[in-house]
Amino acid sequence: MTNVETEPRVLRTWRGVSGAVAVGLVLLALALIGVQVYAGAHDLPGPGVDVVIGHVVAALVAVVAQVFADRRTRWVSAGCSLAVLVVGAITLWLFWWA
Repeated sequence: MTNVETEPRVLRTWRGVSGAVAVGLVLLALALIGVQVYAGAHDLPGPGVDVVIGHVVAALVAVVAQVFADRRTRWVSAGCSLAVLVVGAITLWLFWWA
């Protein structure tokens, strides 16, 4: 683990924001799994298996990047945190906004 006292406050805040995005992606993936199961059980059109798999993969990538961000220091941590934010933005763009 990293020593909190030696890290700049900006980096800790950056990691906190990326952690929140990673958790949000996990919750979104779980919600889509639930909606897909419900839709399948009631013969309704759900979001689709491809969309659910895309969200699950994005959530896994974000969590792995966040773990690396939490366990590394300085630029590596900032880069992994940026990766989490980029994965979140790409996921929202591909599956929700486009």
